[in-house]
This record gives sequence, structure tokens and C-alpha cells, in this order.
Amino acid sequence: MNIKQTIKEKLSLFKKVTITLEELEMLFGSIESNPSEFVELVLELEQDGVLEPVKSAGRTMKQKSLAYRYRVNRPAIVKQHNQHLQQYRLKIHSTILLDSYFGMSEQQFIEDRPWIDRIDYFLKTKGFPLSMVPAPERSYQLTGNEKWITDLGGAALLKRLGVWDLLRIHPVSDPLMLAVNPYQTTESLFLRCTHLIVENKTTFQALLPVLPSSSFNTLIYGCGNKITGNLDMFSLQYPITNREHRFFYFGDLDYEGIRIWHEANKQQMMIPALPFYEACLEQPYVLGKNNQRRVDHAVEEFSSFFSQRQQSQIKNCLHSGGYYPQETLSSQQLQHIWRSEAWNQWIDLN
Repeated sequence: MNIKQTIKEKLSLFKKVTITLEELEMLFGSIESNPSEFVELVLELEQDGVLEPVKSAGRTMKQKSLAYRYRVNRPAIVKQHNQHLQQYRLKIHSTILLDSYFGMSEQQFIEDRPWIDRIDYFLKTKGFPLSMVPAPERSYQLTGNEKWITDLGGAALLKRLGVWDLLRIHPVSDPLMLAVNPYQTTESLFLRCTHLIVENKTTFQALLPVLPSSSFNTLIYGCGNKITGNLDMFSLQYPITNREHRFFYFGDLDYEGIRIWHEANKQQMMIPALPFYEACLEQPYVLGKNNQRRVDHAVEEFSSFFSQRQQSQIKNCLHSGGYYPQETLSSQQLQHIWRSEAWNQWIDLN
């Protein structure tokens, strides 16, 4: 980013309506620039309409006169950024989407543009690939760096540009740890496949013996927060495309467990496994989770699946620093709930 763009970015974040010449000098002082550059850049920003002189404050008496105070014209900064995006959009491959950048800072676009240029060049010269390849291979083809997609933010950028699926990339996430029900076969007449994700290994091991007698196609070990990173492996490990897939989630009933559910739910709809959670709520909660990160909107979304009484119970527990670990339920309780008719009917109704 050049100095002028850096200053415009800083001005867009400046909290006050006006800025004094001294404050401008402090902004410039945070980057490498000499006094003559400072004067020229301020005059350029004046000419661009980004800085509007406050006439009543007066101007310096030097040959290249600067105002003692300026109004920061934020709409002008945004307008220029949007105009640049519009012009750039006309030059790049038609499938590359820039919509998200109209709501982001100019700095984000400037940082991403070198990569967008490379993606644009690849699409114009190679077109969209016909076969799937691992992420490092595609990353090297696009940028010359095999780690760009996996380690340098490339995956997020490709999704932001709307070309991730079109570039046919095999994710390199860790495999999902799942068990398959041998009695829920792909030849089944049922049009829906149901899958249970459990946060903890103890719960996975407790339920595994009764998977064949459940109505679920798979039991998946979420391994805590890891599920949010390897969920995209599911379609590769369980490539059943002619069925509706419905996912249920059961984790610790605390801020962290709810946050994990919320993050996974962004990728793939996750229905809280109410029969398990409701059984937990019948037990007294445990104290000791005061240091977890609280995400209020995640709690609100999660709680909405429960009755009003249960919502109050959950929120009271969390606000008191309490939680319900999955281990609240014994192996026998877990197995009984999973095989019960009430659970099966609940799946059918939802």
C-alpha cells in the first residue's frame, strides 16, 4: 500500500469530524514520509475532496499553503473506493465476485488484489479445471505457493470471490472420525440420511456399540473445535449424493460447546440433539466454567430450539458460571435415549 492509500485508510477510521494540521502531521509521522511529501499528499487529498479546508481556521503562510483544520470527507473516501472496484470489476474474469469488498475497507481490497490478479490470470489463460485436485496442487497452480490456500488465507479469499467450488479443490482437512451403521445402507428406501456429531470422545465411545440399533447412518466424533475445520471432508468420506443429509449435534452445554455448534451450523445446518440435551437439563448443573468466551448471539440461536422454560434454565446456568458436561449422562442413559422410540419419532417430525 502506498503512503496516500495508507493515509486515506487512517482518515476513514479517524473518529472526529475535523482534523487539525498537527493531527495530520501525527498521522503522517507514523509512516515514512518527509516534510515535502507531507505537503504534497495533503494538497492531493484536498484536490481529491477527501480533506475539505475549514476556511474559518485559516491557512499557513508558506508558498504551498495548507489549512490549519480540515473536514474529513468519509463519503468521498468510500465513493472513490467503490469507483475503483467498479472499474476493476470490468477488467477481471466475469465469474470473480467483488460484492463483499463494497462493505470492507479499502485496505482489505488492496491486500487481496495481487492474489485476485493471479486468480484472474489463471482463469483467463487456463479456464476452470475439469478435475478435482488437492489444495496444495491447486494453490501452486494459482499462485506459485503450495501453502497459499491452506496456510495463508487463500481458502477464505477464494470463497469470498465465489470461485472455490468452480476451482474443484480437494480440502486437506483432517479426516472426519466417523462410524457407519451397516444396517442403514445406501440401498435403503429412505430418502434421508441422519448423522449424529458428538463433541467428546467419551460420548462417541459410549454410543458406538448401539449405532447398529439406532436410526442414524453415521456417528461422528467432533473432537471439540476440530469439527469446524474438517466438516468439509464429509461429502468425500460419505459420498451419498441422492439423499437428504440431516445433521444433529450434541456437545457440552456451556459457552464453548454452544460456540462450536454455532460455527459448525454456519457451514452445515446442525440441529441440537434435543433428547440428549433435555436429559442433561433434568440433572443439576456443575459450576466451574467462568473463563469461557461468551458469544451471546450463538446462545440465542441455540436456545431458540428449546421451550421457554428450558431457555430460562440454560441461560440461568450459564450466567451462574455453570455448565452441563456430556458426561452428565451415563453410557446406559445415552444408549437408552439413542435407541428410544421417542428419539426416532422426534427425528421424523423434524
